[in-house]
Formats: sequence, C-alpha cells, structure tokens
Amino acid sequence: MVRFLHYLPTALILALGLSMTLAATAWVERWERLSRQSEFQKQTNNLTTALQRTTNRYTELLLAISDLYDAANNEVDEAAFRRFVNRAVRTYPGIQALEWAPQVTQLERDDYEQQLSQLTNGDRTFITERDDQTGQLIPAGERDRYVPVTFLEPIPSNEPALGYDLASDETRRIALEQARDTGAIAATGRIQLVQETNEDQYGFLVFVPVYQAVATTLPDRRAAIDGYVLGVFRVADVVEESLRDLDYDIDFYILDQTAQPTEQLLGVYTTASQSVSAEPQTITTLETTSALCAVPENCIQTIQLGQREWQIVFVPASTQAFLWGTVATLVIGLLLTATVLIYVSRWQGELQRTRELSELKLRLFSMASHELRTPLSIISVSAQSLAANIHEFSPEQRAHSLDRIQAAAQRMGKLVSDMLTLTRAEAGKLEFNPEIIALAPFCQQLYEQIHFKAGQTLSLEGNATQSQIFADKNLLSSILLNLLSNAAKYSPAHSSIRLIMQQEKTAVCFQVVDQGIGILPEERSAILDAFYRGENVGAVSGTGLGLAVVNTCVDIHQGTLAIDSHPERGTCVTVWLPNVE
Repeated sequence: MVRFLHYLPTALILALGLSMTLAATAWVERWERLSRQSEFQKQTNNLTTALQRTTNRYTELLLAISDLYDAANNEVDEAAFRRFVNRAVRTYPGIQALEWAPQVTQLERDDYEQQLSQLTNGDRTFITERDDQTGQLIPAGERDRYVPVTFLEPIPSNEPALGYDLASDETRRIALEQARDTGAIAATGRIQLVQETNEDQYGFLVFVPVYQAVATTLPDRRAAIDGYVLGVFRVADVVEESLRDLDYDIDFYILDQTAQPTEQLLGVYTTASQSVSAEPQTITTLETTSALCAVPENCIQTIQLGQREWQIVFVPASTQAFLWGTVATLVIGLLLTATVLIYVSRWQGELQRTRELSELKLRLFSMASHELRTPLSIISVSAQSLAANIHEFSPEQRAHSLDRIQAAAQRMGKLVSDMLTLTRAEAGKLEFNPEIIALAPFCQQLYEQIHFKAGQTLSLEGNATQSQIFADKNLLSSILLNLLSNAAKYSPAHSSIRLIMQQEKTAVCFQVVDQGIGILPEERSAILDAFYRGENVGAVSGTGLGLAVVNTCVDIHQGTLAIDSHPERGTCVTVWLPNVE
C-alpha cells in the first residue's frame, strides 16, 4: 500500500502529462489544419477574384468600344476602330483579338464582299464559313443573314478570322442571338478559334450588341440590331494573365456550368507547368482536397461572364504537407512530462511549480488556438496588382486608375449617404433644419454634381426659378439630386431633361420630366421600396435607393410625391413641398 502511494504522484503526473500533451497536440493539430484550410481558402478567393477581375476588365473594354459606336452613330471606320483598340490589345496579353462584325443580309452580301476585298487589298472577296468535314474555310452558303468579322485588331496571326461568318457556327450563333435578344453582354461556350493552331486549347468569344436605335423590347432589338463588338480570347491566355502576380501552389480546372456536361471543360491549370491545358486526363480527383476542404464545396468557386457561369475547382498541388506544429507540440509535451517526472522524484517541492507550469501551458495553448484560428483577412487583389505594377504603369495608366478609384469613391459616398439617410429616418434621428434657399444658385450647384450622358441637356422652367423656398438644404439636395441623376441615368443620350419649378401660395412644386425607359405599371407599388429596381433597367447600374431616399426626404418636409410614368416614353416625378416659414 505504501509502495502504491509512493508511486501514485508519479503515476498521476505521468497520466496528467500524457493527457495534456495529447490534448495540446490535438488542439494544435486542429488549429494547424484549420489555419491551412483558412490559408487555402484565402488563396482560392484571391485566385477567383483575379480571374473575375480580368474578365470584368475585358467586358468593360468591350462596353467602351460599343460606346464608341453609340457616340459615332455606328459610323466607325477601320482606322478609327484600330486606333481606339490598339492600346488595349498591346496592354492586355489575354486578348487574342478585338473585332467588329456587322449584320449583313443576303441582298447586301455582294456589296459587302466588295468592301471586304478593299479592306484586304484584294486577298479575300467572300464571306467564309468552316467546312464540317475538312475544317477548312470555304465561301459561306446562302443564308438570310450573316455576321462576318470585318474590323480586326491585331491582324497578324488573326487573318483567317477576317470575313468569317460568326453565325455559321451553332455555338457562336447561340451567343449572338442571346446578346441580341437581351441587349446585354453574352459569351459563347468553348470553341476552337478560327485562327487557333493548337488543338489542345479552347477559346471563347464575348459579344456586345450594337443597335441602330434604342431598343427595349425583344422585337425592337431584333429589328434594330446593327452588329456586334466582340472580344476573342484563349482560355489559357486569360488565366495566365490573371495569375501573373500570384504564386500559389494550387492546381485548378475550369468548367462552364452553362454548357452541356460533355462540353463543360475549359481548361486545367497546373502549377508544375504554370500553364493551362485542355487534356481531361490531367484533372486530379476532388477527393484529394479533403485535407484542406472540410466539404468539397469549399474547393469550388464560381465567376460570372457574359450570362454564363464558370466553376473553378481547386486542387492543392501538395495535399500531404507535414504538420510541423503538431509534431513539435507532441515532442515538447513528452519532454516536459519526462522532465517533470525526473524532478518530482527528487524534489516534492517542485510539484506545485510543475502544476503551475502545466496550467500556464494549457492557458497558452488555449489562447494561441483562439487567436491563431481567427480567419485571415482577404487581401484586396486589385490593390496588390496596382502596388506590384505601379512603376510599370505609364502616367496615363496611373491617372486612369486614379480616375476610376475617384469615381468609385464618389459612388460609394453617395450610397453611404443614402443609406445613412434611410437609417436615421427609420430611427427617428434624421435632423430637419429648414432655411431660406435661393433656387437658382442651388440648382446650378446640383447641375455640377450630375453625370449626364453625351448630348443630354437640362432645362430649368417654371415661375419659381428665381424664387426662394424655406426647406432643409441637405434634404432638398437629396431629393433633386436623386431625381435628376435617375433621369440622366435611365434616359438615352442626346435627350432632354426638364426641371419645372412652380410657385404656389403655400407650396412649391418640383417636376422632373425625362424621356427614359419609364416604370412598368405592375412595379408602381414597389418602386419606392429601398433596394428595389425595375425589371426593365437592363445593364444600367444602380442601388435602388434613390426613390426611397426621395420619398423619405419628402415625408420629413410633410410634402407629397407623385409619379407618372409610361414605359419607353419617360417619367414625370412631382414633389410638392410646403413653403410656410
């Protein structure tokens, strides 16, 4: 019994030491695994953001080219097209080509082919299509309509595409019709480019429709289509450009979820070769990612491109990385336990100190586990790219980047201001400080804050243009700024916007009249709700807060708001504000 009691402290310490060591090892192993999962997730987010940012940059470029056609009333010659896109082609290596392809009818074919012959110095005099059996380019057969590539930059290495009828291929034709019918950017599924010499690579096209006139309905779009601005891309070039500033040990493959299952694979990126291949056998099974993905879905990200959804499936190149922290914790724990056992047999006085050290170790492990398990913040990929290339950018490029940042900051500032207005109003803390306001200089200041489209004009009308009103200056600014901004945003270029101000005995009437897209009748009841946007806004950006802010500010003034709108004919918003001091 005495012998048992003699060894009892040693046995207890051994059991306690082993238990703590195993517990700490389990904690550290779990933290290390979660930390690596978090790091892996951060890296996949960065890779996905880089790909999405690159594709967004391409779509913005195509929209800018379509704006060129809109500004020039679709009268853009080859020289102007080439000058406009030349710098973009040289700046972005992921672009295979930028093109313009008009719609040509069968009756217009002969005249078009004569013009095409002049553009090619007589080398080609026909619209072409690809022969299904030989794959060679041959004169296109007779059809009602053609969409031949007419302007092309750069021409070297892309000559075969000149004159090629995009509508002759089903995959391209589906995207053409989707872009035409929706009025929005549309991308194709995977294709073999006409100018592609490597069969191991897939490409895709992105179309932006260009209309002869403003078209808001499906029949109007089909009747008014004039042609398409398009970008030609190789999947490999797009991926490699996106990742040139990132160096992660992660493989991934890209799938087009919008396509048929047999046509979904776009490419496989491997870190070993730092290149993209279209060979299916290079795909690693998703089960190998279980060490870094708690569930398989954590290894999958999606990006949007031209009404298509691309799925990015990530596979870490090395999945069996050694857990040094776990091993170190186990070794240290065992050594500590052995040391305690040696000293406890000699000096019983060390037992209390040993227990205190053990408790301290447990607290340290707990604190470290808590702090280090906190997910790392996702680093802004766009800021990394700008910082990495700031010395390579030209002054024009840096100025352009700063202009875009400033514009985005202004939009964000307006959004924050609108949200604060709504939030304070809901909380009953929105201040109302009326004062006497001279309307003429007040409206002039508002005019300078509005971004009008090309050719848009604002006219001030009514008997109150030189009058004064007793109202809250900030709230009145929010009312008119939102109404005029909406009018400019949803109205076509070269249209007129009217601000009518009428002075009555006890009130002032403000009317904003535009010639924009209007509001659908079935949406009248919801149009004043925060974040609600009409179905007919198309690709026009916005937050859905404008009219909600206007309604709130009018209510604070104890005024009234009325909206009279007809789709495709414009909108008239009437605001009555009492003018009694």
